[in-house]
Amino acid sequence: MTGNRFIWITSGLAVLALMAGCGPGEESAETLSVKVFSGGYGHDFFEDTAEDYAKDHGLAGADVEGDPRMWDKLRPDFVAGTPPDVAWPGWGMDYWALVYDGKIEPMDAYLDEPAYGEETGAWRDSFDPELMKLGQHNGKQYLMPFHLNLNGWWYNQTLFEEKGWEMPSTFEELLELGPKMIDEGVAPLTFQGQYPYYMLYGFIYPWIISSGGIEAWNDCQGLVPGAWQSEHVLRAAQSVEQLRDAGFFLDGSLAMSHTDSETEFLLGKAAMVPVGTWFYAEMAGAWPPGLVAEFMLPPPFEDGLGDPSALMVAIEPFIIPADAKNKELGVDYYKYITSKEMARKFVEEKGTLMSINGLDDARYASYLETPARLFREAKVKWHSESRFWYPALGQEASNAMSALLAGEVTAQEFCDRIEAQAELTRNDDSIIKHTVD
Repeated sequence: MTGNRFIWITSGLAVLALMAGCGPGEESAETLSVKVFSGGYGHDFFEDTAEDYAKDHGLAGADVEGDPRMWDKLRPDFVAGTPPDVAWPGWGMDYWALVYDGKIEPMDAYLDEPAYGEETGAWRDSFDPELMKLGQHNGKQYLMPFHLNLNGWWYNQTLFEEKGWEMPSTFEELLELGPKMIDEGVAPLTFQGQYPYYMLYGFIYPWIISSGGIEAWNDCQGLVPGAWQSEHVLRAAQSVEQLRDAGFFLDGSLAMSHTDSETEFLLGKAAMVPVGTWFYAEMAGAWPPGLVAEFMLPPPFEDGLGDPSALMVAIEPFIIPADAKNKELGVDYYKYITSKEMARKFVEEKGTLMSINGLDDARYASYLETPARLFREAKVKWHSESRFWYPALGQEASNAMSALLAGEVTAQEFCDRIEAQAELTRNDDSIIKHTVD
């Protein structure tokens, strides 16, 4: 047991006594309740850490449940008022509906307290501030970051080296490289046609930012009138048109799932694919021996106004339910697993990036070294939370993306369709609005 940990346990006994109705040295009758999404990272980390936490703090035990559709299992708990002490519902949960309904506890008072094992400072300073913004509404923090996803492109480094190709660092270089790939029988790009938001994240939104700077994208998310019809959105859509008409996309991509397109990439049929940092974990069972893929940013325009280091970030939040039986216990356990020691453990065991500061010395998997460097170097970190704030707008953007890739609409019609939905959203007083900075 480290000195810091001993200091915290000693100073925390009074808090635990209030929570559990017991004095120092007595075992609590309380059980820590944790429910988490069990996807590519499993849930064994949470079982192990919750058990250790319960033992260290004299609890009766820890009840940890993981499920690949945890959002479905949690909804009845929220309705009945019997949620766990802390939860990671997973990507299928409508977090903002829970926030609006008062079902998630604001974290601000807790974030002003010291981090786990510390006597001074504020817990909030443990987190990257740009990631914290993703969980804020009306000046309060509701959703808490844990692991971190970055969105970009992956390129087949093995194939690039074999063919003597250089990674395109600008859109113009991409246009020059593409025909060489096509001549070699390799499509420059494939994509996940069944899930068009991948292409919004991989093509449209980064090129809006490249063309007009982060302000152009913030205007779109902020429902500024006419933002979706700006010259920057139009240029991004025209760039997709240009790639489509020049044959840059692998035939059949429109019908592919995420794993279909990523398999085609691994088979060498396409040289690049838009997908996030979960790619290696997602395709681990299908990865050809010896193949190396590297992460890259979507190639920006040479004359764009945006910062070329701009990087899309995303989180799958943890929450403290407002109706939890032991909210303070849930908060303190979450403090525990977001300590540098535990965050480093998650990085090294699960092969992902974390939202916690001060992990530069962590042993990252080789495929995460470039993403970690790009995250450190990014002067602009952007997100696409409006898809979740305004589901109808997010769906229409996806529909328009599919239509553009299929050649069913022009670039201008793409812009017009999304702006029309943005106007409906903007004028609907029943829809709660978010600010973007």
